Amino acid sequence: MPSRGGSESGQASPSMARPPELCLLVLLGLGLGAEGSPACQDPQGQPRRCMPVFENAAFGRAAQATNTCGSPPEDYCLQMGARHTSALCHRCDATDPRLHHNASFLTDFHSQEESTWWQSQSMAFGIQHPNSVNITLHLGKAYEITYVRLKFHTSRPESFAIYKRSHAKGPWVPFQYYSASCEKTYGKRQRQYLRPGEDEQVAFCTDEFSDISPLSGGNVAFSTLEGRPSAYNFDGSPALQEWVTVTDLLISLNRLNTFGDDIFKDPKVLQSYYYAISDFSVGGRCKCNGHASECAPDEAGQLVCVCQHNTAGTDCESCQPFYQDRPWARGTAEAANECLPCNCSGRSDECFYDRELYRRSGHGGHCRNCRDNTAGPHCERCRQNHYRWEPQAACQPCHCHPAGSLQPQCDSSGACLCKANVTGWKCERCKNGYHSLSEGGCRPCTCDPAGSVGTCDPNTGHCTCKERVEGHLCNRCQPGWFNLQPHNPVGCTSCFCYGHSTVCTAADGYEVTHVHSDFSQGTGPPAPGKTEGTATPTPAKKLQQFGKAGAEHPPLGLVLSFLPHSFSNRLHEAEEGVEPSLSAFSFQRLLSNLTTLRLHVSRSRLYLSDVQLTSARPGPGARAGWVEECTCPLGYAGQFCQSCAPGFKREIPFGGPFVSCVPCACNHHGDCHPLTGHCRCLHNTEGPSCERCSPGFYGNPFMGRFDDCKPCPCPGHSPCSKVPSSGEVVCTHCPPGQRGKRCELCDDGFFGDPLGQRGPVHPCVPCQCHGNVDPNAVGNCDPVSGRCLRCLYNTTGDHCERCLLGFYGDALAPDPAGKCAPCDCHPDGSALGLEGCDPSTGQCHCLPHVTGRACGLCQPGYYGLQPAVGCKSCQCHPMGSRDSGCHTLTGQCTCQPGVTGKQCDRCHHGFFGFSARGCRACNCSPLGSITPQCHENSTCLCHPGFVGYKCDRCQANFFPDPPSSRCQQCPACYGLVKDEVLLMPCQGRCSTPAPALPHCPEMSPHVFRWRGGSQAWGSPIGNWGAPSTAVSNKQLLVLPAGAWATLLVQMGQLAGTLGTARGRLSNASRTTGCSGHGPPKTCILLSEIGVVLQSAQREMLHTVDTLAAMVRAPISPGLLGGLVAILGSNGMCRSGGV
Repeated sequence: MPSRGGSESGQASPSMARPPELCLLVLLGLGLGAEGSPACQDPQGQPRRCMPVFENAAFGRAAQATNTCGSPPEDYCLQMGARHTSALCHRCDATDPRLHHNASFLTDFHSQEESTWWQSQSMAFGIQHPNSVNITLHLGKAYEITYVRLKFHTSRPESFAIYKRSHAKGPWVPFQYYSASCEKTYGKRQRQYLRPGEDEQVAFCTDEFSDISPLSGGNVAFSTLEGRPSAYNFDGSPALQEWVTVTDLLISLNRLNTFGDDIFKDPKVLQSYYYAISDFSVGGRCKCNGHASECAPDEAGQLVCVCQHNTAGTDCESCQPFYQDRPWARGTAEAANECLPCNCSGRSDECFYDRELYRRSGHGGHCRNCRDNTAGPHCERCRQNHYRWEPQAACQPCHCHPAGSLQPQCDSSGACLCKANVTGWKCERCKNGYHSLSEGGCRPCTCDPAGSVGTCDPNTGHCTCKERVEGHLCNRCQPGWFNLQPHNPVGCTSCFCYGHSTVCTAADGYEVTHVHSDFSQGTGPPAPGKTEGTATPTPAKKLQQFGKAGAEHPPLGLVLSFLPHSFSNRLHEAEEGVEPSLSAFSFQRLLSNLTTLRLHVSRSRLYLSDVQLTSARPGPGARAGWVEECTCPLGYAGQFCQSCAPGFKREIPFGGPFVSCVPCACNHHGDCHPLTGHCRCLHNTEGPSCERCSPGFYGNPFMGRFDDCKPCPCPGHSPCSKVPSSGEVVCTHCPPGQRGKRCELCDDGFFGDPLGQRGPVHPCVPCQCHGNVDPNAVGNCDPVSGRCLRCLYNTTGDHCERCLLGFYGDALAPDPAGKCAPCDCHPDGSALGLEGCDPSTGQCHCLPHVTGRACGLCQPGYYGLQPAVGCKSCQCHPMGSRDSGCHTLTGQCTCQPGVTGKQCDRCHHGFFGFSARGCRACNCSPLGSITPQCHENSTCLCHPGFVGYKCDRCQANFFPDPPSSRCQQCPACYGLVKDEVLLMPCQGRCSTPAPALPHCPEMSPHVFRWRGGSQAWGSPIGNWGAPSTAVSNKQLLVLPAGAWATLLVQMGQLAGTLGTARGRLSNASRTTGCSGHGPPKTCILLSEIGVVLQSAQREMLHTVDTLAAMVRAPISPGLLGGLVAILGSNGMCRSGGV
């Protein structure tokens, strides 16, 4: 393993020497040899690049492995090759210092002779892909790594990878992959170099070191810069600088190299495969970015760079706080890129890097917290609102008055720029004639000359006021005074207001007027008047003529014209020389009702030529400011408080305006006559003192409020009463049909919302229940909606206007018996979920194919009423049934004759020919037929010995045997001559009689009676087999002559009748229109009847011919002629001997 100083140490083994190309990249990439750099300053003291010594960064550092052998103790064997199983095995025990192989041996110092190594568990413990073993090395600080070297004690792995971290706790980044199966294991294609322009922070994958040989001591050397185009320009490649920066390394061992013999699971073989590394070296420098020549532990024991060039940080990655004049940069061979100090003019020790300032000026140091009231990026100027006498002096505050100066900044001498009418070095005072320095500057003095004496205070602007004047500007009268005038020595005139108020103002709307007399009219003494001693000229008439002076129009002054002088006097209590001395109120009271002026002169002889009294009157002329308008106290009204206010009266009835006003005794419910005191009640009260509420109102009028008497909450303001105990208001006279405490409810039998409590107002009206309620009952209808609640006679609805569900009829019928009756719907025929019936007709809701009002019957053609289903279709056969209906319970259809089945769809047993007319009886002989049922052509199935359509005669050479009810075969002798008899020729129209057969047994005469169905018929059978002169080839039936003749005639007539019937049926078919588009069922029935008649006629004719040929009897000539007439048209050969 390498020494602390690197693999070049004299103590290192030759096998640990660096490859030549690795050394070259170390020198090119990091710029210096392995012995480190000189000091960070050159001999002239100028800064230059410096770097820590190149070293083995892994030496002595603790590595960590995720798997180590010895826990539990295990045996391992040395690998000797595929054909040999090593017998040289050892033991690994983590608890034994002599036998353990933990991770500390990866980075320790030892000699080649005493090699130590780390070792994982063997393949016997499952150490093989996909299970990986990871080795982690923490460098404790960022290093710039140029190579990673691993020496394996065993064969090198087939696949392993190197990962790195560039920052503590950062993500693991792939550094290099080694695998013989790059695509399969890591998904990477093999690659060992990059082209210019490609991302240089990419890990390569190579199979260079993935072979199984050598079995021990194989090296793996990874160069971080090899194959990367920027390796020869390392200082100019931030990407490569970041690529070689490592704080932590991780070796991930992913797949062991084997000879393939592990598949046999031989324990010795499995124990020979494991990971073992004897040397883990990392070549590089402590990263200081060219600003330090060494790294050392700090106070906390953390390895950091000993930074120079005014830099700071663990990796010298930033400038010191006061060295921010240009941006930090990595030191290179061309430039040290040291950090420069900020220029703060000696007035700050703090600054920061300002990118924009650097762009503008080339100096990025921006000072902060400048001293001596300076500011600017370099503390080169005074702060705002400061100044200094000389450039090196400290800056002083301007202290410009904030209100008097135009701006807080002063000039270099400290003088401030003042606002208008402001003066002083700091603009701190007003100019003469101005006052109240403020944000708006100084204001001129504005004392009212009518109410002030002298000028205002320059600081406060306060004025010196006259005796009855107040205010900051002496511009208003004191309370109780008004009409500020400049010629008034006290400033204002006292309020008169008839002594009832001391608050008044000058009234608007009055003009100056003059009451004037020159003695040119009237009954007084002639003008000029002559007065001696106490002369009293009396211009009273003139005063009365021009208007009476009083409180409403008080006189202002008196002008007396004497010959040759004129005298003017102001009528005021404060006028100099006026006697006697009166108070302002007494003097104005004196003038309030002026009717006469008396003049007292002390001279002996005067001549009065003119009198003028100045007064006021309403008008738009020159304003008479001495007319007052009073603010009256409670109880008084009028401009001069000369009247009592509403609700007040004179304390003395009919007293004048000087008499006080007292409240009316009306309980505050109105005023009273201001002179007499009589109450005029308001607020819905009445009585001499308004002591009770008016009708339709309630309450306590003695409370004295406007709402003492409230309207009764009753319709039409009808009377109400208040219950003393509860205070509840109850209406006492509700309108008809209404009730309740507030008449808010409708009476029983009425409905509505009389007060609109639930919406619009609806008066109470009688409920409409159409007579379907008990008139003597209570609560028949809802008092609000009018909905009837107690409907009788099976009715319902809001007005009992319809029948209840399950009833029908006329709910509005006058007679209860004719109203609603129960539906009584049949439970089986009514539809589920549809209760009741039609309210008018009573028709129930029937199930399918169910009819009847109560749904109790099936419709025609249906039967079998069932709940929830209804009736089923009869499905009667259209030809076999008489109609489409069937029995309502069983479903049995009404069948045609001879037809049977529930749907009349087949013939009865013993019948055939199913058609619209029914089925015909087979009439098979009960003795001769095997079964009563015949074929569709009416032929029966015969017992042996019987023949015929109906099996009603014996076969040739057979004879009837009454005891057995069968046809017995004739004796054998009859069979010998049978063929000869049949071969006898026919001559002419009749056959030659055959000779009688000999030896046929004689039979006594008797009669066989054949029965079929309910009809019996028989033929007397004579001496069958008796000798006769002539015998036909068929059985002979011997009948009396009269019976024979009658039978043949009747058979012939019957055949003729059938022909006539066929003709009439044909006419009927044409009449019905069957040749066109007649009724289908009718036409089919007529056609089938015609076929049956034709078949019957044919059978009848055949029977007649057969009988005529078989029966041997004497026939008279007349009978023969009749038969010829009947049967001549058939062309049949008749028997001889007729």
